Amino acid sequence: MRNLTVGYFNNQSFIYICEKYLSRIAEVFFAWPGTLSCRPPLDFGDAKDTRMHHELKWCRQQGIKLDLLFNCNCYGDIAVSQELANHVAAILEEMDKLGLYPDVVTSTSPFIATILRRIAPDIEIRASVNMRMHGTIGFDYVKDLFDSFYISREHQRDFEYMKCCAVWAKSNGKRLGMQVNSGCLRECGYQQFHDNLHGHNRQRQSAEGKKLDFQVFLCKKHFANGGNMEDMLRGTWIRPEDVTHFEPYVSLVKLSTRNVPEPGKIIKAYAERHYDGNLLDLLDPQHSAAFEPLTLHNPSFPQDWATSGIAAACARNCHHCGRCTQIINTTQRRRG
Repeated sequence: MRNLTVGYFNNQSFIYICEKYLSRIAEVFFAWPGTLSCRPPLDFGDAKDTRMHHELKWCRQQGIKLDLLFNCNCYGDIAVSQELANHVAAILEEMDKLGLYPDVVTSTSPFIATILRRIAPDIEIRASVNMRMHGTIGFDYVKDLFDSFYISREHQRDFEYMKCCAVWAKSNGKRLGMQVNSGCLRECGYQQFHDNLHGHNRQRQSAEGKKLDFQVFLCKKHFANGGNMEDMLRGTWIRPEDVTHFEPYVSLVKLSTRNVPEPGKIIKAYAERHYDGNLLDLLDPQHSAAFEPLTLHNPSFPQDWATSGIAAACARNCHHCGRCTQIINTTQRRRG
């Protein structure tokens, strides 16, 4: 099934990796150089811009759809402005001249979605996972603006929830996707805060935080020195082996690969639906270093991990019953 959507990366050979899995990759998502998104910008320059254009053209030739991101959480004083509307239109025009006019635009902004409806009715407009709509009533409010939606990460392990969303999508002619390798804490109170920082030079803000003894990312603080591994199990990620349980409900399986050390490892694992290593290495943000030398041996997870409820309702309403600790005891390995 061709349903993976992968984040564009330039720290490994994009074409070399993706061409191995053409039968599985449906889309590539990316921010245009110089445009803010909900991740730190890639290290671009003239040479890397040219490389990106070449690799995106290759994607188009292979039938991989292009998904342009306008998913920054904050556009500051121009969030509703002619300036932002002109910026979006100018990028579409530039991409069109390069033969890279996007098939999809994913955004957090209802304003950008409105502008796209007017100037680019042929583009599929997708609601970003960062909009955090947790149920079908949220989808219903904005169904005139968006053609497709990302499922709430906090609820996506719940099969009843997934079924409800799928029924709604089918009845409204919409498509659904899910992000399967997020390493974020479930219901993290910092997430809106640090997502907003991407619109305001997060690198500088993080540096200032160090000076003031403030950690911008709660997860890094929470998992520091290998602590609280049970909360890693209570996250929202889906193991490669378990994705098949969710495919009846979604059209797209999103892999966060834009800012990770080894994107090829992640794509391989989810394309093959099997991974024989440290589960932590597949997540973004990646917390492997915090737990060194201990790992979570993916093959040692219970076969009913996805279907038993341990990963779903149990994780959302944790009573610290000890089951997560038991699973950790069976999945922990020492690296090397």
